[in-house]
Amino acid sequence: EGKLRSLGVDNSFEEFALAIHVYTLQEPSIYEVLSQVMSCPDRRVQGEGIFDALQACVPYIRFLNEALQQLPERFVYRGRVYRGVKWVFPSPERHDPVAYFKAGATIMWYEFKSTSTSNEVMSSDNFCGHQAGPRTIFFINAVRGYRIADFSFFGNEEEVLFPPLTQLRVM
Repeated sequence: EGKLRSLGVDNSFEEFALAIHVYTLQEPSIYEVLSQVMSCPDRRVQGEGIFDALQACVPYIRFLNEALQQLPERFVYRGRVYRGVKWVFPSPERHDPVAYFKAGATIMWYEFKSTSTSNEVMSSDNFCGHQAGPRTIFFINAVRGYRIADFSFFGNEEEVLFPPLTQLRVM
């Protein structure tokens, strides 16, 4: 209660704050489960709607999305963020991100995506890490993301979360 008040959020936001916090936990790793089911190529069952694993997550997905939308304006982030992934594009054999991500192209994120305002965070294991292997760090000029560090299990990551169906344009 006191923490919410110190953040300028009233107590009615408590369940939303908890939904955001749970999303950031390592154990259980809710963000990994959501990412897998929301990005699965077979998430739609032909003629039958969405597959069972995604259907089971829909109430939480909606609630988390609503939590982000209900954050006060001071939690809305506009500016540079970084997203590190343990992959290179289009493949390790043909690493050519400039050709793969063509200027002017639109990219849609179907699931929640975590980014950070800190480039230094990209070397943490939750992002690119230090071990050998393919890595890509994206520089993103955010128009509307949500600062969730105050609610996160990993507050030092300076996390900015993007909701499903966020569109990005390659510059």
